[in-house]
Amino acid sequence: MAANLSRRLAMVLFLVTLISLCGCLGRSQPTRFYLLQPITPSPPGAPAAGKVEDIRIGVGPITLPEYVDRPQIVTLVGPHELDLAEFYQWSEPLKDSVPRTLRENLSALLFTQHIYLYPWTGSANIDYQIEVDITRFDADLGGNAMLAARWALTSGDNKQVLSVKHSTITRPTGGTGYEDLVAAESGALEQLSREIAAAITSLAKSK
Repeated sequence: MAANLSRRLAMVLFLVTLISLCGCLGRSQPTRFYLLQPITPSPPGAPAAGKVEDIRIGVGPITLPEYVDRPQIVTLVGPHELDLAEFYQWSEPLKDSVPRTLRENLSALLFTQHIYLYPWTGSANIDYQIEVDITRFDADLGGNAMLAARWALTSGDNKQVLSVKHSTITRPTGGTGYEDLVAAESGALEQLSREIAAAITSLAKSK
């Protein structure tokens, strides 16, 4: 009788331990979400060195490499190896946030609200169109964020290519966390935006 009771108690303890262990294994860390940040617009009355008068700008199409256009934030862990951060993700698809961030950056840099995302309607009547093919947009934790893009500036009717350039941008993350990484990638987009804004300003002022 005593031996049977001991076996039953041992079995109960085993089952309780097993259930507790399964509960711990099934509990994962919470997923954190991140968003690219555009440039903060200058306050009213600030010097407007890059301001262009009465021009309308169309932004897009903008293409991204498929390896980064996914919910997980992609980091480099080796020369030929990437890591997809399951618990550190973008709050929206990059194919949406990158064009919008570029538009907001250009609006702040050129002091104009007349910037339209592709595809725009015919009533936009744009003066310049910017097409961007991003071939690299990634980072390594504690290292650098890297952006490579080929971009073209054409006339609004898309009949004349005015400028074609290739930008390669590296920004240090300044830390080892994903927040630092995302801030560096936002900074890389800011630098690309400044290069595009400078080209538009130069063309607009040369007319």
